[in-house]
Amino acid sequence: MTDAEWEATWTTNASAFDRVRSVVMALPEPKSAAWLADHARVSESTASEHLDRLIDMGLVAAHTSDNDPRYGPDPAYIRFREIRELTADYDRAELREFVAELKASIETIDEQYDAATPEELRATANEPAVSAETARELRDAAADWEHYDYRLGLLNDAINRYDAYTESATPA
Repeated sequence: MTDAEWEATWTTNASAFDRVRSVVMALPEPKSAAWLADHARVSESTASEHLDRLIDMGLVAAHTSDNDPRYGPDPAYIRFREIRELTADYDRAELREFVAELKASIETIDEQYDAATPEELRATANEPAVSAETARELRDAAADWEHYDYRLGLLNDAINRYDAYTESATPA
């Protein structure tokens, strides 16, 4: 299927709201309404209307700097969705195993680089005597560490709220 055929199928079969939602929810960083409109194949005013609705629904967050609003997935919504997926896919014992594995990974980085935080790794990477290859390695290790910390937070939230998120009966 060519790009033009795919675009025609998408605009024919997906509503403007669904196109805006799918584009904004896939963003790694916030974008302007104009950018989103272009990629969702809608007018900017239509994109803005749908973005306002998505904000009201708690799916999207607006980030404003210099009177230039940008839109992206709401971090709280993304975090909750990830926790729900963890509690739906794994039991509490498996989640605890993942916690142990992540802690071991962090300890390995800590021991390998003798650093207490990812920021220390980045500071070392910026030292003049550090080669470009070592600096890349240190920055990658810092990014891994931060990712592990984020995942640990998700896992701990999933474990702590496991019963609430896995109950089959809805509260009255």
